[in-house]
Amino acid sequence: MLRIIQNIFYLNEQSRFQRAAQAFLLGICAPLGWLGITHVLQLKVVDPLYEVALYSYITVGSIFVMVGFALCISKSEEHFARMSLLDPLTSLYNSRYLLTRADQEFAHLERTGQNMALLMADIDHFKYVNDKYGHSVGDIVLQQIAHIMQTTARKTDIVARVGGEEFALLLPDSTTDGAMRLAERIRDRIEHTPIVLPDGRTLNVKISLGVSSTEEFSPQIFNELYESADNALYRAKRDGRNRVVKAVETDPLTSEVAC
Repeated sequence: MLRIIQNIFYLNEQSRFQRAAQAFLLGICAPLGWLGITHVLQLKVVDPLYEVALYSYITVGSIFVMVGFALCISKSEEHFARMSLLDPLTSLYNSRYLLTRADQEFAHLERTGQNMALLMADIDHFKYVNDKYGHSVGDIVLQQIAHIMQTTARKTDIVARVGGEEFALLLPDSTTDGAMRLAERIRDRIEHTPIVLPDGRTLNVKISLGVSSTEEFSPQIFNELYESADNALYRAKRDGRNRVVKAVETDPLTSEVAC
């Protein structure tokens, strides 16, 4: 019954006509329900039980409707709260959620002494894909790359899209070797998984990754870990792309490399 209420009241992405129809149905349900009860029980205004039945009906009906509204409002709030943390194209987490979780994991790291790692990834020559095939194909590439990353990472890892063709993977309780192995699996799967286009054609893309870990050095804040992984990513780009590069404690690279 609660599921029925949710279906009736849930107004997300519905037209004005649908909302008006819902309001009309709710408006006529109450008197029709009361007429049905009086007919079944054969109650009349003069009957002693009439007022008791009426007020009981009003009370139960009001509680029923208010609970339904509360459930649907709660569902809508949860939906929009979740959507505010997701990238709409790939359904991965966005940078806002990544930063929030990173702060939490950093606090956990300080308490427990466990390590964490960060992978930064960027699709190689993605501008060429957009220019040659169009942005709609570029979107398909992003979605399929995101799917590969999500299915290759551990369930405890946080996979996020942080830029146009740039992704980040936050790996709680991970060693440098474990992060490097995961990065290489992602790189290999993407290289050897053709992207299937709507017209049946296939497209192969490659990706570069930078890996940084608290096992290698001790960043004071998450931004330092982020910058370290980002610099490693740029070195991967500079050194030929389609590779995984581990961050070093002091990385002299400061200039960006073309995608």
